[in-house]
Amino acid sequence: MPGSAELPNYMDQHLSPSLIEKLQAGAFRSLCQHLKDHSNEVQNIDLMAVSGFCRNCLAKWIVMEARDISASMSQDTGETGEEVERIIQMLDALGYDEAAQNVYGCNYEDWKKKHAKKASDEQMQKYNDSKSLHSIFDKKVLEVKAEKPENLSPTLLSKKKEVVTRSNVCCQDVDELVAKSNDIQEKESSSILSFVPPPPPEGGLKFSVAILTVSDRAYNAEYQFGDLSGPAVHKSVRECVESLDSENCPTACEIKDVVIVPDDKEEIQSKLTDFSLKDKVDLIFTTGGTGFATRDVTPEATVGVVDRECHGLMSFVANECSKQQPLATLSRGTAGILGATMICNLPGNPKGVQEIIPILLPILVHGIRDLQVSN
Repeated sequence: MPGSAELPNYMDQHLSPSLIEKLQAGAFRSLCQHLKDHSNEVQNIDLMAVSGFCRNCLAKWIVMEARDISASMSQDTGETGEEVERIIQMLDALGYDEAAQNVYGCNYEDWKKKHAKKASDEQMQKYNDSKSLHSIFDKKVLEVKAEKPENLSPTLLSKKKEVVTRSNVCCQDVDELVAKSNDIQEKESSSILSFVPPPPPEGGLKFSVAILTVSDRAYNAEYQFGDLSGPAVHKSVRECVESLDSENCPTACEIKDVVIVPDDKEEIQSKLTDFSLKDKVDLIFTTGGTGFATRDVTPEATVGVVDRECHGLMSFVANECSKQQPLATLSRGTAGILGATMICNLPGNPKGVQEIIPILLPILVHGIRDLQVSN
């Protein structure tokens, strides 16, 4: 309204920059999930015509953000140590293929076969008329800057990739890149697993998951880039469920909540109880607090609330993981049943999480099915 004073920005005025970033990150996750849920109805060409960006643009923005964060960490002389160098390497090794898989929820080629439709003349006309809106990306910024960390094959990085600088109709320029990487990624995935996972339950399964990060430092926002283990659990669960899903055995999960609590036994138990008895989730993954430090009390907190323990689960996982990393046997994580909810303790190391869930979840879904049937 002319002459009226501009209202103050509520978020800038009352919320910390780190909290605003978390809200924005959550909104971005919701956007990606919404596009995954409506893959058939919302085509990339329509997104481009209306907004000037599509799913592939979101993937490219993820890569650009990774480059910015990496550069910031590299320039910060106060940040040193092996862990920081590992994070910088992971960020620099992130390329379009990996980001697109996160946005689409699967390999782009698989998404295209299942959901992409031939553009109509009307769609093409709208797309061409909207070219002034289309997002433009710096080719050099999107290039992969480093080889992948250990346990990830560097094959994809041996040659520089040609990255499209302007999003085109359905972003066809990335088809060849993704197709070349699919076989390699499948081989990598199978090589990480040292056992043959059982098939999912017959008739399919739908279940809910809650994720509880247990960490004083994460709770107090002492990490420069926030909690890494909770998002690692979220990502690994999504990827594992997608690998289990099939026409014969449809498998789906809903991530109901991701929460951070300090290394406090009572707070851990309170949240586990709420997730199980109030929210009625089928599965709770905790991450962190399973080591030998004085405040590592997640296993004790879990044992204190479960009705029944499941000793075999985590023993089997530790045995499998120790074939690649003997130190995996040092995790004191346990598992048990509270009401109709499975609870499993994972380590706080994101890398450990990514190794454990592809082994553990294909087994857990059978226990979840038994609990659902019996309740």
